[in-house]
Amino acid sequence: MDNESTGAAVPAGVIPPHIQDTDQLLDPVLFSNDNRNFKLKTVPAFSIHLLISSVISCVGIGLAALWPAERRCDAYFIMLYLRATFWVITYLFDHFVKIQHQKLRMSGYHDFHRETSMQKGIPLQVVSLWNSMLLAVQAMIHHYYGVSFWEHCAAGWLSPISYVTAFSVAENVVLAIFHGCYIDKVRKFNKANLAPDVLRGTDQVGGSLGLMQPGGDTAELLEKQADLIAYLRDHTHRLNLSMHKMQTNVRPVRTPQIP
Repeated sequence: MDNESTGAAVPAGVIPPHIQDTDQLLDPVLFSNDNRNFKLKTVPAFSIHLLISSVISCVGIGLAALWPAERRCDAYFIMLYLRATFWVITYLFDHFVKIQHQKLRMSGYHDFHRETSMQKGIPLQVVSLWNSMLLAVQAMIHHYYGVSFWEHCAAGWLSPISYVTAFSVAENVVLAIFHGCYIDKVRKFNKANLAPDVLRGTDQVGGSLGLMQPGGDTAELLEKQADLIAYLRDHTHRLNLSMHKMQTNVRPVRTPQIP
C-alpha cells in the first residue's frame, strides 16, 4: 500500500510511524510504564537522620564522661547548639520526605501512602517534643540554680550536661525504633515492585469504587475516591502534555495533487 502523504511504498505488515504514535496515545493512561518502576527514595534519608542522632548522643556521652569539671559548662552549651542544629536538620529532612511521599501518592500507591502517612512525620514530632521538654528542663535549671548556675555545671553526674545527654540518648532510642520499622516497610515495598493500586484493584470496595457493601467505612471510601481522582487528574495532565508535544513536532506534509 502506498503512503498517501509521501507517495512512498510501505512494506506489508509494517505499521506506519504516525499510526503507531496514534495508537500509543489511545492506550489507557493508567498503564504508564513509569509507575511500575517507582521506588520510594527515603531509606538513605532515614538512615542518615538516625546516624546523626546517634552521633549527637555519643558526643554527649563523651563530653559528660571525659571532659574535666572546669569545662562541663562548655560541654553543656555545645550540646544545646547540637540540639538546635539537629532540629533544623530534622525540619529539612521532613520536607524532603513529604515530597517523596507526595510523588508516591501521585504515582497511584495510595494504600502504602496511607499506611506510612503517620510514620513519615514522627521524626519531626519526636525531635520537636524532645527539644520542648529540654527547654522546660533548662528553664527550671536556670530558675532553680539562679546566679549559682556556673557552680553547679561541675556537679558531677547531676550536672546539666548529664540531663541533656540523657534526653538525647532516650530520643535516639525512640527514633531507632520508629526508623527501623519505617525502613523495613519501605525496603519491602521497593523490593516488591508493585503496580499502582488502580491496576491491582486494591482501591476497589465491594467490586467497584463507586459502590460500598453494607457496613462499610464511608470515610475510607471517600478518601480512596479522592486519591483516585487525584491520580487520574495527574495522568490526564501528563497525557495532555504528551499530545501537545506530539502536535508541536508534527511537520505539515503536502499531499501530492493528481493532475
